[in-house]
Amino acid sequence: MDLVAPISILPPELILEIFAYCVSNESLAPLALRRVSWWWRDLVDTSPRLWQRIVLKDSDIPARFSEQQAQLWTQRSMPLKYDVELEVEDPDQILSLISPLLSSIHRWQSFQLSGRRDEDVILDDLDLTPDTLTHLQLCLLDYDSDFDDEEPRVTFTPTCPGNNDSYALNVWLSRIPAPQMLPQLRFVHVTIAEGGQTGLHTQPKFILDFLNACPELESFFLSGWIHDEPIIGPLPIIQLPNLVTLHLKRTCFARAFLSSLITPRLENLFLSHLNVDFQLINVYEEDGDSDDEARDFSQSPWSDQATGMGLRNLIINCNPPIRILEMDFCDMRTKDFHWVFDRLPFLEDFHIVASDMSDKVMNLFRPIRPSDGDGLVRLRLPRLGKIKLTNCQRLSGPAIVEALSERVKWTDVQYPEYTLQDVMVSGCEGFSTWDRHVLSSLLGRRLRT
Repeated sequence: MDLVAPISILPPELILEIFAYCVSNESLAPLALRRVSWWWRDLVDTSPRLWQRIVLKDSDIPARFSEQQAQLWTQRSMPLKYDVELEVEDPDQILSLISPLLSSIHRWQSFQLSGRRDEDVILDDLDLTPDTLTHLQLCLLDYDSDFDDEEPRVTFTPTCPGNNDSYALNVWLSRIPAPQMLPQLRFVHVTIAEGGQTGLHTQPKFILDFLNACPELESFFLSGWIHDEPIIGPLPIIQLPNLVTLHLKRTCFARAFLSSLITPRLENLFLSHLNVDFQLINVYEEDGDSDDEARDFSQSPWSDQATGMGLRNLIINCNPPIRILEMDFCDMRTKDFHWVFDRLPFLEDFHIVASDMSDKVMNLFRPIRPSDGDGLVRLRLPRLGKIKLTNCQRLSGPAIVEALSERVKWTDVQYPEYTLQDVMVSGCEGFSTWDRHVLSSLLGRRLRT
């Protein structure tokens, strides 16, 4: 007489309750239960509630298995929502572990993080979807030296207070994840901040490789940490076909980034705090690296050359339709201003702060008249409608007045739709009260104080 196991005579509903209890105590229980018999496998595979708790750990689990686990659980739990639990001792693994789940974040019920940092979030309070999770913010820090338990760290935050239309994923880590550890990411805005108390920083290659995993990227902001180290190479060339805004701040690697990006839609370029007064280690021998024939004064000759050559390479590589160029504590050599201004036909807004630019650069804004009096008058930056000169101490007042007056007199008649509409000169010691009066008599309200 065959013996029948008592559990075999229980109704499926009761067996599922037992299974649910098992799953609540052991996250991988569904895998073990479905291997017992064909009947149990059928029960487990057709019961979404048994797959509603996804626990991912960074200990003793290959990254590939975590990705397969995430995909299996999200499939089997459909159409129900599910809970995500991360048990992480190494914060560098957080993004790699949860990135396979981000495409179904609208189905998350809760998010729980334990290990080096504890966090528990009920997702019903947030309107998180793959479309609203638009921003990724990576903060590089040394967890052992920089981490402050009193400083609140929240993984998911609205990009603007009170705005539920856009959210950011915030991750604190000590190194940039390798792209092979990640699926393609759908973020359209990425910020990488180096620093912390120890000045933790990374190499351009690792950042560029990471950007390659973000094909939908529309804006990128690097807030770096000034340090002078040789660049690990060779550097990859990264295609970012949708990038519209690029902001590089406080880095000695501006040339490396600008020379390695293909950004055919780039419209807004912000370069800030790139000037340094020490010689950069890396040596280049490209066209344009020769000495500046103008021999103008500069407090930051090495970073001037790096910035100018990086911008040259960006234009050569993809000829982006830059409309806004802002340079804040960032300079170029006179020869680079000349080269770049000749190749930015769509520039509408130019703002430069604390520059050593000379009167020779200011003269580039004048109309270019043929030396023999015949032929067409040309204009650099033909669509320029807005110019701001702030704390440019090497400029003389007469050079500013003469260049802008000559330009406006010509464009007001020849190209009124592209003439200067907004001019601001602020904190420039060479620009006197009389110079302001003379320029104001021509520009009127177009000259702002």
